[in-house]
Amino acid sequence: MPTGEADIPATRKQEAIEPEPRASSVDLRGAITYPDDGPLSAMVRKIDNGIGVAEQIVLVTIMSIVILTAASHALLDRFAHIHVPFKDDVIRAGTFAIAMLAGAFASHQAKHLSMDLISRRLSPRARLFLKVLLSLFVIFMVVLFIRSGFHNITNEQQFASEDKLISRVRIAWLIPIGGFMIILHTVLHTIIDVDYILRRKTPPEKMRSGH
Repeated sequence: MPTGEADIPATRKQEAIEPEPRASSVDLRGAITYPDDGPLSAMVRKIDNGIGVAEQIVLVTIMSIVILTAASHALLDRFAHIHVPFKDDVIRAGTFAIAMLAGAFASHQAKHLSMDLISRRLSPRARLFLKVLLSLFVIFMVVLFIRSGFHNITNEQQFASEDKLISRVRIAWLIPIGGFMIILHTVLHTIIDVDYILRRKTPPEKMRSGH
């Protein structure tokens, strides 16, 4: 049989495949690194992580105060019949503060949304656009949440009492504070996503995983 170039079957033209995003990794110091971050993304992520660390410290502090207050009251009341003053105020305000700050910290960890059933059918770049749209929706909903919080503050001011260690008005202020922190984290993440879009990069695996 004759051999040569004529015997070589023509190869089928391959479609361009979108490169998979490089996953985030942990360096020797235990810090998470993102190899595709640009200067803007790296700076914004550093700010977001700093705020997240501060939120963790506040959360642990408040949780410790609540636990110590409840435990000391239980022991003193059981063995010495001593009632810890303002115990209910500390527990009520601390529990509500933990709930609001935990929501903000969940936004920092990007664990407040999950659209796996939809996003798994999309390309990495399309998932990035979807994430930006969801972030804008979250901001809109949190703005409404903050607005209701300010209405709640106005209502609580009518029942302000001076015999409380932590007044109901101060507790009500935790709603807009927590909402603003959620918006701040969401805006910072959106800036990172838009930076990736403009640089035509796909986001790290950690950034696009909903859980």
